[in-house]
Amino acid sequence: MQKVPINLVRPGMVLARAVRNDKGMALCAEGTELNAIILERLKKMNVESLVVKGHPVDRGDENTLEQKIAETEYRFSRVKGDPIMEDLKASVLSALKVQGRAEETTSGEPDHG
Repeated sequence: MQKVPINLVRPGMVLARAVRNDKGMALCAEGTELNAIILERLKKMNVESLVVKGHPVDRGDENTLEQKIAETEYRFSRVKGDPIMEDLKASVLSALKVQGRAEETTSGEPDHG
């Protein structure tokens, strides 16, 4: 799944999460295939972004799961041996892996973007 600014969302994309207003009311259900009419209505309601299935938009600022893990390993390499930092690193890596699995499950395909 990918959070995409609404101006980059195109008809045919499918919502991975329901769209809700600031009061929690559902505006559009999870699994809805978006079309031009729905997108225009959401824009008029000041919706800024949507979470869609897959990774349909290459925003250039997103790393793969492997890249995120490598970056985390590098950032924590400077504090190697510190038990608190090792625990923190393990938690971050665990969260990244859970997020990666959730994205694969939602999109139905491996996370490549």
